This record gives sequence, C-alpha cells and structure tokens, in this order.
Amino acid sequence: MEKISNKVFIKYANSHFNNKELDLFNIFQTNLEKLETLIERRITHTYGSEESVYLSIIHHIETYFNSTKMKFVDLYRGYISCINSQSYSSTLLISRTLLENISMLDYLSTKFIKLIRDKNYIKLIQELANLSVPSWRTELVENYKRTHINDALRHFSTTTAFKEKSENEIFKIMYDPISEMSHPSASSFLMYQSHNNLIKNEMTKFQTSFSQNNEKIHGKVFPVISWVLVYPYLLIEELYPKVQKDLIDAIKNSKLEIDIHFKNNLDDLIKYNEIIKNLVLK
Repeated sequence: MEKISNKVFIKYANSHFNNKELDLFNIFQTNLEKLETLIERRITHTYGSEESVYLSIIHHIETYFNSTKMKFVDLYRGYISCINSQSYSSTLLISRTLLENISMLDYLSTKFIKLIRDKNYIKLIQELANLSVPSWRTELVENYKRTHINDALRHFSTTTAFKEKSENEIFKIMYDPISEMSHPSASSFLMYQSHNNLIKNEMTKFQTSFSQNNEKIHGKVFPVISWVLVYPYLLIEELYPKVQKDLIDAIKNSKLEIDIHFKNNLDDLIKYNEIIKNLVLK
C-alpha cells in the first residue's frame, strides 16, 4: 500500500499527537498492512439441514465483518492518495466515511456480542437480516430497520479514543466540522478564499485570492483528518480481536447450544424461518 509522503501533513500530525518517541506513521502503515492480511477472499460453510440456524448466524457474521476489513483497506488507499495529492476536500469526505464505518463496526459488534451472551438468537438473526439486503431491496426483510449513524457515533465516543470525554465531543471535535466542510455550505467554500478589501479615494476594491493548498486550509482540515491515522491501531489491537474472541469464537463454541435451542423451541424456529424466507444465503 502507498505511504503518506505529504511532508506538511506529516509535520502537523506528529505535532498534533505530540509524537516524540512514537513513530506514528510507521505504526499507521504497519497496522494497515496487518489489516490487509486479515482479509479472507472466500468464506465457505457446510452443515446439515438441522444446523441451518447456526449456519445462517456464523456465515452472516463472518462475511459481514470480513467485508468491513475490505472496505477499510479500500477507503485508506483513497485517504493516502488524496493527502499525497493535496486533495483535501476529498480527504475530508473519506475521513468522514472512515469515522462512520469504524463507529458502526464498534457499535454493531458490541450489540451482537451482548445478544449472543443473552442467547437472544432471534434478535441477532433479525439484525443480521438487516445487514443482508441493499437499500433498494429492504422489502425482503420484514420489519427492516437501519441503525442510525448517530447511535454508532455516540457509542464510539464513549468506548475508544474519546472515552475520557463526553459523548458530544466526537461531534464537536470531528464529525460536525467534517460534515460542514464536506457539504455545499459556506464552510466548504470559504476555506479556499482569502479576502483583501482596499478603500482608496472613496473607492472600494474587493480582491479575493484562491488556493487549494494554503495555511488556512491546513488549519481547518488537518486537525480532523489527522485523527484517522489512529483508527488502524484501534482496528488491529482492539476491535477485530474483540470481534474474533467475543463474537465469532463465542458463536462457534455455542454451536451445540444453538442447535438444541431451536430443536426444543419450535416457536423460535418458526420466527427464524419467517425472517429469512425471502433471503438467499450468500
């Protein structure tokens, strides 16, 4: 994967994180490379018909979280490329998407882990069904409901990099500024402009200079896009190990228990069949 080579941004980020002993960019690159190695190119499960519920759960869980790894790697390629080419508006858009995706990963994995621990299999299957259809085919899932990104952001703010701050800090420090500078609002246009109004002999001269790469842009954009450098560490050291140990391994260790539950609880088996009746297992 390409490395960040924008010297102005590297200098700012090292200063922003007070990086004296920690090799911030080397850790960033190393964790991205580790993330790439975690991606599986094919996931296959084969079980008998009496194990179909367990199969649905484990297959959907593993395919979903594997897809998140691919998406993060894809987004980071764009993030690095945009920083190096000094395309900062594009970097803002990608940074916002990365923040939304890591927040959702943290939020959903925590929710799924709780559902497994509570043995609430039907609720888990409903949640997985919501993740199994695109937005234009939601009619395939009865009682379809999409998780709101603000719920995920609030959860992320209290569990990871912002856990010592109030839950509103993630909006104040990162999400709101990124959104303002990404949307077609004044904030997203004014950062390219420098005004110099001159009055001489009762005449006013309006002069505006434009730049795609100046200190004004650096001062607004760098603080929010630099936080994205921390996410690969969180993914490799915290989130994906949690997913593997507390969710995937926990489900595999509960296979017999899941099979017995649906064998002895026919009402839950009926609910399961109703949820997945229109879905094609991929």
